[in-house]
Amino acid sequence: MPAQPLAAVLLAAGSASRFGSPKQLAEIHGVPLVRRAAQAILACRAEVVVVTGARADEVSAALRGLPVRLAHNPFWALGMGESIARGFRELLRPPVAPEAALLCLVDQPMVGAAQLQQLIERHRALPRHIIVSDHGETVGPPCLFPAEFYAELTQLSGALGARGVLQRHRERVETVDMPEAALDIDRPEDHVRALAEIGAAAVPRA
Repeated sequence: MPAQPLAAVLLAAGSASRFGSPKQLAEIHGVPLVRRAAQAILACRAEVVVVTGARADEVSAALRGLPVRLAHNPFWALGMGESIARGFRELLRPPVAPEAALLCLVDQPMVGAAQLQQLIERHRALPRHIIVSDHGETVGPPCLFPAEFYAELTQLSGALGARGVLQRHRERVETVDMPEAALDIDRPEDHVRALAEIGAAAVPRA
């Protein structure tokens, strides 16, 4: 059976302690961040695995009606690495693993289908490379990993994300300019800024 072309792991497991409430459920134009992110991925015709943890029932409810697969991480409190590993273990379940997978966060509201499509197009040109977003001052999610890196990602643990994988394979890392990814929602003021920027840019919902 041939590999499925594309999937995505969407991390939605954290408690958002700095935000003061579950930011997965914070709304942009009436749409919870987790649903908005899942819709953007689905618009790229990718299978979506959403990793839940804190407030899993509420996050699941916010995704009702969308064709996504839920993967609960009971060890979410140990950090992002645990959630990445849980998501990629889910991708490796039979019958077949996708040939490449996006790694996405729920708290980057300026990242929509158009931005994810940039990563996908670069992957098509360089299918054996890890494609990462250049935020301007740093690089990071959303990223796209070929299937050969899944096993390594399933071994992540604790608070460290995938940065160690990128460092170990730096010769295989390709960047895509994505200033939109620089805005992530960690605190309530970030949410206010996102609402203002999205309104000013008249960004349509994905």
